[in-house]
Amino acid sequence: MMTEKGDAEIRPPKEKLSPFNMPDLTINIGEEKLYVSRDYLMEVSQVFRKILTFEENDPLEIEFHNKDPTTFALFLRHTLPGFDGLILQEETARLILPLAYEFQAETPLFKIDGVLATCMKGKKHIHLKTLIDELLLAELYSLPKYLTACIEKASTCSHKKFEIHPKFNEISSDTKSKIFLMRCAEMESNIEDCMQVIAERYCWCDECRCKEKLDKANNILNCIKEKDNLISYLNKA
Repeated sequence: MMTEKGDAEIRPPKEKLSPFNMPDLTINIGEEKLYVSRDYLMEVSQVFRKILTFEENDPLEIEFHNKDPTTFALFLRHTLPGFDGLILQEETARLILPLAYEFQAETPLFKIDGVLATCMKGKKHIHLKTLIDELLLAELYSLPKYLTACIEKASTCSHKKFEIHPKFNEISSDTKSKIFLMRCAEMESNIEDCMQVIAERYCWCDECRCKEKLDKANNILNCIKEKDNLISYLNKA
């Protein structure tokens, strides 16, 4: 009789999770063929689930026109399970973004959102035209983290330059409001810092009326805060 140890020695190792295990579906893109698991594909994409569910007789092949096979292969690598540790670079993220959005694949969309947001936060300088294009890109593909990172950058730009840009009106009202509120919050913080410095350097004698001037400045600051709070309330209502 085989012992437990001996049985363990001859037992084949457990298969690792991989899209190449038992491929039962061929994706034809031009002259190229990609072999994948139908179940994995249906699990990670609502669009693929619909395509493969409504097809009759469980097709062994599906075909896509006007797709680049290399880009599609990269998209699958960052979508299907079995590629743990594969790092998504910014260039690749931008390349596969349209496919990830088209096929409503949450896994790559989540990765892309994080990668682009991190890259935007790391940029010290960015041209206004590029920034507006990135705002529109984040809105188009519904990338929340990336949109927030773009809004943070936009809040530091001159509003006058924003308003005269040809694509300014293409930005949604909601995004414009968030840029404005974030800019107001930053201005308020900077004003408070300045007021603190002024308060430390002013004397408090009655003759030079420093306290009166400081109180007047504080009233202006409080007025800004009240308007900001009102705008925030109206945007949330």
